[in-house]
Amino acid sequence: MSTQDLLLIGVAALYALGAVGYAFNFYQANPLWRRVGAWGLVGGWSVHCGLVLLLSISAGTVPLTREVLPSLCAWLVVVVYIYLEWTTDDRSFGALIVPIVLVLHLLTLSNLIGVGEPVSVSHSAGWFRAHVLAYVLAYAAFAISCVSAIMYLMLLGEIQAKHLGFFYNRLPSLDVLNQINDRAATFGFVFLSGGSIASSIWAYQELYRFWVWGDPAFLPILISWVIYAGHLLARRFAGWQGKRSAVLSIAGFILVILAFPVIGVLFSGQHPLGG
Repeated sequence: MSTQDLLLIGVAALYALGAVGYAFNFYQANPLWRRVGAWGLVGGWSVHCGLVLLLSISAGTVPLTREVLPSLCAWLVVVVYIYLEWTTDDRSFGALIVPIVLVLHLLTLSNLIGVGEPVSVSHSAGWFRAHVLAYVLAYAAFAISCVSAIMYLMLLGEIQAKHLGFFYNRLPSLDVLNQINDRAATFGFVFLSGGSIASSIWAYQELYRFWVWGDPAFLPILISWVIYAGHLLARRFAGWQGKRSAVLSIAGFILVILAFPVIGVLFSGQHPLGG
């Protein structure tokens, strides 16, 4: 078994351990499970750094391909989450975020296990790199927004049922969850917009056209942009808060998932991540 395979499996195992620790700690707070979750996540991320470094050395650059991109997204989601946990001292988000990280990494593991060097892309600099990295940052922010939205709906359901118990005792307040959703969605929308602009500039330089949204690899991103634009406009000008905003965040994140690991695999086009 190659070093790359060992690292792929090691990262998955440690993230799985972290997911179990956070899940049990969420169910019933316990210092042991709290440590298991934290060390599993931090340990997985540390080994993940080694994996990203190895893949980058093998490819001669950071491999921004559809095979590796889900794992890069997972790596960045961990960075954002660790910062969130450190600044809020709240680990309830880990019960949902760490499983998302694990699933994202498993998508890459299934693509690369038993395979040699990742396939490099012909367009690896300039606006191409900018648009991919912008989408990765947007993806991480939307993941945080989605998790806060799910937790908001769980807590709201318990409050509306006038049965304050499991979620009420474990989650931040509705106001805090709503604020995190808003900030994360705004952050993600900014980078999604920047990535869209960079995509058009790259397409003009490489394909001599600005309009790339007919390509199946790009279309879900355009739809996601429209949904999050509507989401933010509704919050700012129509007073949409709470439940409706949470539903939009979840729907937008599902479309982002389709945009990266699914659509790019099922369809081919002139976009290098889709072919």
